[in-house]
Amino acid sequence: MKGFWQGRRESALLQLVTAIVILAIGAACRAAPATSTPSPTRVLPPSPGTPTPAAKSPATPVAARTSPSVGGTIPLLPQQTAISKLGTPVSASGFEPYLLLNQKFVEGLSTDGGVDVTDVDSVFRYLFGRFPDEVIVYPSENYFYFILNIDGRQFWGNMRLPAGRRENGVLSFAYFEFIDFPSVPGQGLSRAKYYTDADGLIITEIDPLTWDVRFRGKTVRFHLHPLRTDPPESFALGPDEQFVERTFDESGYQFFLMFNKKKNYFFWVLNEEETVPDTFEDLTDDTILGVRSGFGFWVDAAHDNRKILAAIRSISVTRNDYYDGPFDQLADNYVDVNKISEFMARAYPGLAGRIDKYGYHTDTDRGTRVAISAYGSYFTKADVINLIERAKLQEDPIWFLSRGGVPLFEPTVVPPAASVTAERGPTTPTPPPMPTQTPSVPAG
Repeated sequence: MKGFWQGRRESALLQLVTAIVILAIGAACRAAPATSTPSPTRVLPPSPGTPTPAAKSPATPVAARTSPSVGGTIPLLPQQTAISKLGTPVSASGFEPYLLLNQKFVEGLSTDGGVDVTDVDSVFRYLFGRFPDEVIVYPSENYFYFILNIDGRQFWGNMRLPAGRRENGVLSFAYFEFIDFPSVPGQGLSRAKYYTDADGLIITEIDPLTWDVRFRGKTVRFHLHPLRTDPPESFALGPDEQFVERTFDESGYQFFLMFNKKKNYFFWVLNEEETVPDTFEDLTDDTILGVRSGFGFWVDAAHDNRKILAAIRSISVTRNDYYDGPFDQLADNYVDVNKISEFMARAYPGLAGRIDKYGYHTDTDRGTRVAISAYGSYFTKADVINLIERAKLQEDPIWFLSRGGVPLFEPTVVPPAASVTAERGPTTPTPPPMPTQTPSVPAG
């Protein structure tokens, strides 16, 4: 789930078209897949020379890192010994179960709170004034998410201290009206704005992962969650595989972003070295589905039963919820360590010289970013099973899954036209073959 959604309608149309194509392919294979390569808010890399909306590169690099780079796990929060009001100890992790009361849900929907939801400044003032003095930002692209029930509507959004811009005093803020079952993405009201000292907002760095934000006399301290930067310990890498980075998704999942250096493609693997906050349903002996998240995984027996992300729910893409996949939570705070843009340029040569170190496009004025959506989307559990069964028939199943089951584009070569005799005029020139292009998705 991203902070800006201006292009999601276009992405949804592409997703639906892709799904129809995959359905047709599946039918030919006596199957009925409905997979696609989702890119709800980013831009898949374009072919060389293809104009693509882009963002100007951040001016300031991220500062030095403070988190451990190797060994052990990183707890979500420091261990606590707190006791709840009823005298029940919190869990060993230091957390209490989250209790959402229907009373508050109803009461929130029944009042406007004096907030004009069409006015981005009014909403920002209301929310910032109700934040606690200190917050933890778990997602690795530094989005601090919230849900606001107000005046018969529900809004989802975030405040973000973006790497490369927070050093220059920039905080991004965005929200949109959440609709459980939208017919198309982007229905309802949405607003977004960058806040700086011109708006009376001051950002102060305490250390590279701790930042104070002051606005209208109130200061909120943002703790950015640290990540390890070492390769996975729980499974062996294949001879052509390379570890890129660890990431933390807003779903609560953590992932390994991997790269095949022989064929130059990305894929995502579940990080089971950290807490996995979900339960799983066995669809087959090597296919599992997150009950809460809807994430579908292939159990790769050849590599210590690692779980490769194969597909996400299509409805999550359409409504832009917390389960739309890990593509939008790269490890931005460690970009100088993982060199993500170098891997992007290897996977999509058309990006060379057109992106900054975070993967933002630099050749247009519109803020878009490369989407590493290396998985498919599905409508039914049968689609997940079918996608993985088809993948297992391929020479490289992981490559197939990383494309969401979309077949590689094969150029159509037009044969030379028959020569014409001199009496009938000159010969007809041979049309050149169609170039192979890297798939692209409209900006999101």
